[in-house]
Amino acid sequence: MPEDDFLKLVKDATWTNFHGTVTVPIKGLWKISNPSAAASLDNMRATAERIQRLIRHAIAQKVRLRAVGSRWSFSEVAAAKDGWALQTSSLNHDFVIGKSVVAPEFGGDPKELVFVQAGTSIAEINLKIEKADRRRSLRTMGASNGQTIAGLIGTGAHGSAIDLGAAEGEVLGLQLLTGTRNLWLEDPDRPVMTKAFAAMLGAELVRDKLLFRAALVSLGALGVVHSVMLRTVEIYLLRSFQRKMELAKIEPAMNSVDFTGVDLPIAGKRPYFFQAVVNPDPAEKIAYVTTRYKEDCPVSYKADPSLKSGYEPGNDLPAFFSKLVTLAPQLTPALVKLAMSQQLAPFENKLKTTGETYTYTSSKPGSAGASVAVPAKRLSEALAIARTAFKTVAGAPATFACRYAVASPGLLSFVQYERTCIIDIDGVENPKTRQVIEAVRTALDKAKFPYSQHWGKLNDLTRERVRASYGDKVDDWNKARAQLLPTAEERFVFSSDLLANAGLHV
Repeated sequence: MPEDDFLKLVKDATWTNFHGTVTVPIKGLWKISNPSAAASLDNMRATAERIQRLIRHAIAQKVRLRAVGSRWSFSEVAAAKDGWALQTSSLNHDFVIGKSVVAPEFGGDPKELVFVQAGTSIAEINLKIEKADRRRSLRTMGASNGQTIAGLIGTGAHGSAIDLGAAEGEVLGLQLLTGTRNLWLEDPDRPVMTKAFAAMLGAELVRDKLLFRAALVSLGALGVVHSVMLRTVEIYLLRSFQRKMELAKIEPAMNSVDFTGVDLPIAGKRPYFFQAVVNPDPAEKIAYVTTRYKEDCPVSYKADPSLKSGYEPGNDLPAFFSKLVTLAPQLTPALVKLAMSQQLAPFENKLKTTGETYTYTSSKPGSAGASVAVPAKRLSEALAIARTAFKTVAGAPATFACRYAVASPGLLSFVQYERTCIIDIDGVENPKTRQVIEAVRTALDKAKFPYSQHWGKLNDLTRERVRASYGDKVDDWNKARAQLLPTAEERFVFSSDLLANAGLHV
């Protein structure tokens, strides 16, 4: 048995995700922690060895194993159905990188790099890097920040900057553990760390484009991601606005992502973030528009270091709906419309760091969400299809939010179009909301419209849908999986029903 003082098996019979949309039977929950709270490479090696012992034990016992962080996904992507869950949220070491372990080919400044263990939440990363002695920022993240870094990249969560890719695009290297291998993976076109650095982790340095691109969005199916090297930038501020606008006046820009001539808060300056929340009812002509502009951060600015709730509906619509559930359990579209006008009330000139803008979110069970990514240039077509589908499900308490990113490097990055618009379909967790989500997908299928789905949000991933979204990338990802997990027994350990349904089970 791999159990010891830092790896304990809790005999839980069921597992439920954070938002309460998934509950499955499990054989037990493994809780792992580092040998001490003080970050050290000795701890990292010891923890990696424990994880590998557990993987080998799972292979011997023929039991599936799923690494789980903060359980943030709406979908079953992290669900260890009839298997073991490995709770990694206590693995939150982080390190400042020295020049001696950075590859000469990197060409950047080591202070750009932040090395974090897989269970570190995005909120914790922001808290650590924005401190006065570091003054760094992430370039992009999800709207929520409760995810662990491994969960955020492993499900390809969409980003928060219109001219950048999704969050996995900020990863320069990652440590992947299988039963027999401890790998430090990098893109050969972008070397970052030395062999000596990998050796400090007990890992072998592997620069392989196929394996790296597959591991960026691994879906927990290639092994256990143990640590991640992220790129950061000098700390900056976001000046945020939220305004009520006529949809017709901004819809051309929503297709072109060109805001020239659009009456936005700062004339002539390109937004860093843009989102339009739209009532799904085609009769509604108003959008609630959030824009954020990047600015230099003065040395005198002191970021608030506390992880307190800074909930704003413009950031996190699932939190908005979970809040509404407590106020009006029997929501109707009329109540949603009223609540949108109140909760998405205009604001001006909020100036904060990224960590303060996307601060600790406290979404509760009661909300549900899905996301489809479409080519931005065809957003109007996609929105019309989605709004027509919405009309087929009377009384669904849901809304649409359109936000933007660019193509991301993971083989299975759902943000994959050169200019991508992500349509978030968020609402109250009830049958009608789920029916609306499926109605939108079915309508897009029928129209043969190009789209992909967020792996971590509610989805109905069939082999046909995944193949239509990713084409030959499915074969490439399965090829990488076969290389990383060469035996059928180990591939079974990291398999799941979701992956099998999606054709990702070779």
